[in-house]
Amino acid sequence: MSASIKIFEPLYAPGQVLSEQAFHPLELRDNAHAAWREFYILVDMYRKGMHRQQQITGLFSPKFALKAHMDGSRFLEFVQANADADVWMINPFPQLAYFSYTAWMHGEHAHPGLVERSQQLLDACGIAWNLREAPRQSPHTLCYCNFWVGSQSFWESYVGKVLEPIATFLETQSGTEAARGVLEPTIHSDDAPFLPFVAERLFSTYLSLHPELKVAAYPIEGDQVLDYCVSDFEKDIVRYMQKPIDAADRAPVFPPEQIALMDLLCTLSQKYVRAHFSFTPHPHTGQPIDFDRTGKPPANE
Repeated sequence: MSASIKIFEPLYAPGQVLSEQAFHPLELRDNAHAAWREFYILVDMYRKGMHRQQQITGLFSPKFALKAHMDGSRFLEFVQANADADVWMINPFPQLAYFSYTAWMHGEHAHPGLVERSQQLLDACGIAWNLREAPRQSPHTLCYCNFWVGSQSFWESYVGKVLEPIATFLETQSGTEAARGVLEPTIHSDDAPFLPFVAERLFSTYLSLHPELKVAAYPIEGDQVLDYCVSDFEKDIVRYMQKPIDAADRAPVFPPEQIALMDLLCTLSQKYVRAHFSFTPHPHTGQPIDFDRTGKPPANE
């Protein structure tokens, strides 16, 4: 018997329609937490018990097809074909696994100060993770954009015990240094605070800390990874790093020299991103990125 699955797509603008017919509309009548992006919606879904209305539940952005290079029905077929998993995912940035040891390494270069702000938030919420010592996040655990769906038990353990306590803290302790730190603006292709980039990295961290979970990661391998690169520079990195990093992930211990090289490549990658996309439209937005803007109010994705 096939599992009951619902992937919701948020509709937050007047007249907005589903971009994926295989998904279910989730109308956001009160979008007061728009700056929190999917993080708040996931928590709100959990609080309303929406994850208990079917066996498998997820929330995907209207940009799913653009970023994942597939339609929603294809991903649903993948979930059905791997029905014995606890959580299913597709990483729309598979290239990052080849020049970033964890999502936090990449995040610190893309959003300087992210790790310290995130650690302070977790400490304030009583979540005992050391982000600077987070385990390797390989293609089997690395996932961006919250493109995951989970079983009821996964929602209870991850959303209920990680995301929901963080949301409650931010709602009730918004004046604390830990809360202010993640609600301040960072630089991105769209205006946003640090919080969404903290939240999307919590998922991969949770998976890496819970190896007992059965994870079904949509396979993007070999030359397929190149199709997801947003620049020729990223393609060059993947071509150079793919084989040694795949070998490192198979080794009993990930070589420290590869971690150091990945950190350097993250640095170089961000320099290229700033130089290139200051003038060239980014493929996910169709516009160049203004890296010098600060303090603008966050906008929807």
